[in-house]
Amino acid sequence: MAIWSVLGICGSLRRNSYNAGLLRLAGRSNPSVSVVGEGLVGRLPLFNPDLDNDDDLPGAVAEFRSCADQAEGVIIVSPEYAHGPSGVTKNAMDWLIGSGGLAGKPTLLMSASPGQAGGMRGHLALIPTLTLMGSVLVDSVTVSGAPSRADARGDFTDPAVIERVRLSMEEMATALSYSGQKKAASLLLE
Repeated sequence: MAIWSVLGICGSLRRNSYNAGLLRLAGRSNPSVSVVGEGLVGRLPLFNPDLDNDDDLPGAVAEFRSCADQAEGVIIVSPEYAHGPSGVTKNAMDWLIGSGGLAGKPTLLMSASPGQAGGMRGHLALIPTLTLMGSVLVDSVTVSGAPSRADARGDFTDPAVIERVRLSMEEMATALSYSGQKKAASLLLE
């Protein structure tokens, strides 16, 4: 039974995406953590500051922000494009910057790639943004050589990948527990 909910952000809209497969694997790797909102990112319009107000905020953005606010943590799974995160990932981050939806929340970065770096350079470009947003980075998982480690649907079958994701989700559960204890202690002091 899930104790914590985490917002799942997948920066790939491809059918049979290795990154979507990685998010699915994360979602079933620790029964105390439930991944929510994973389909919302694909419905977000391109970020437009003129719409970032209560009167004009698109419904998909309001739903995404609400999910981020309610989640106790975040998993961001993004392919690497041109040594950075995907445009889909960057767009999701842009919509969350003004909301404070990631502030203080344990965050796990993951990526899968056919290449040798496994998407690592995309992580390096995301870290300053996540730091600015007040996110607490728990772990970074990169999977190289993804086509030989996953099936045709993008689901990982390689025992080493499955174990690495299990360990990262264990770290996430520990961070979520600590974050919850810290939040409870601060409420007692008020």
